[in-house]
Amino acid sequence: MGPIRALQLEDVPQVANLYELVTRSGSPVASPGLIRYFERTLLGHPWFDPELPSLVYVDEHGQVVGFIGSHVRHMTFKNRHIRAALSGQLVSHPAVRGRAVGTLLLRKYLSGPQDMTLTSAGGETTRIWRALGGSVAHLNSISWMRPLHWRAAGELALDRADKAAWKPVARPVLAFGQAIAERISATSLRVPQPSTRAEVLTPQALVEHLPSLTGHLMLRPDYDQTFLEWLFREMTAVTALGNLTRSLIRDQRGRMLGWYVSYFKKGGIGQVMQIAAKERDMGPVLNHLFHHARRAGVAILSGQLERPLFEPLSQRHCYLHQLGGNLLVHSRDPEITDSVLLGHALLSRMDGERWMGHPMQPFG
Repeated sequence: MGPIRALQLEDVPQVANLYELVTRSGSPVASPGLIRYFERTLLGHPWFDPELPSLVYVDEHGQVVGFIGSHVRHMTFKNRHIRAALSGQLVSHPAVRGRAVGTLLLRKYLSGPQDMTLTSAGGETTRIWRALGGSVAHLNSISWMRPLHWRAAGELALDRADKAAWKPVARPVLAFGQAIAERISATSLRVPQPSTRAEVLTPQALVEHLPSLTGHLMLRPDYDQTFLEWLFREMTAVTALGNLTRSLIRDQRGRMLGWYVSYFKKGGIGQVMQIAAKERDMGPVLNHLFHHARRAGVAILSGQLERPLFEPLSQRHCYLHQLGGNLLVHSRDPEITDSVLLGHALLSRMDGERWMGHPMQPFG
């Protein structure tokens, strides 16, 4: 056996310890909660595929010193089923950085039998990914941002600048500024009361309605109810991102317009994981999302840019930026790669790593 092999259940404590050391607290010992989390999401996944396993790099003493997570996704490309492999956590122990462990793990992972590989990363990983034949999906690497409360956004900016002690002094100034801004249409962040109504988005409803909203796309998720029940349960448990909200939107006549899945964090940044609607209905779905988030006290709402969102976002005081990692895609089929690069795909944050709790969830 070489130094790279498939992850086994008995490896998980070492993997969790390595991840805790390199990415989280710097402690060499992970909490039992993080160990259980990796067991559930890497080996207890309803779409776990032994042909597309997570990989570990083992040194000459049998210790795990490198790791790359694998999260399998089922998708439809031009009406045929394909397997997508989401390359997740990629870490290596500081003692073996000179061995290019991360590059070796990624090269081994990309050589697997999957039809497509995806990840979200920046910096050195992007450079290695391109060197191994991958591409950057520039459109999906852009995020949009919509402020909802000037005062809350100002306090959030102070927190992020390590100036939280200034908030008691700044609050009256921010409140006065918001009162003035709300009186001017060009600077007001008010969101009109939507004419639509919402109900809880269930796994059954999502599976039922997804084909009608995404049938025109070349590449789209191929969810089933079992997977979505697991996914929503895991997403709900990531409380560090806020409260998970799943809303299916209908008009006054009961016609289904679309849905959104988003984290709402009071006084913080709400992270939109998925928006699905036909282009003609995207505006009403966004209106409901913004109104719901504002009422929940979200300071700023953020999500991933997609082609159908560009015009309705530009009409609703939204801003575009690129602060996170790039969406990276790799496939031996150039048509699959092109479907992503040209925006003919639904690849939301719900299908990636952005909702996962391993970087920030306390885990008890």
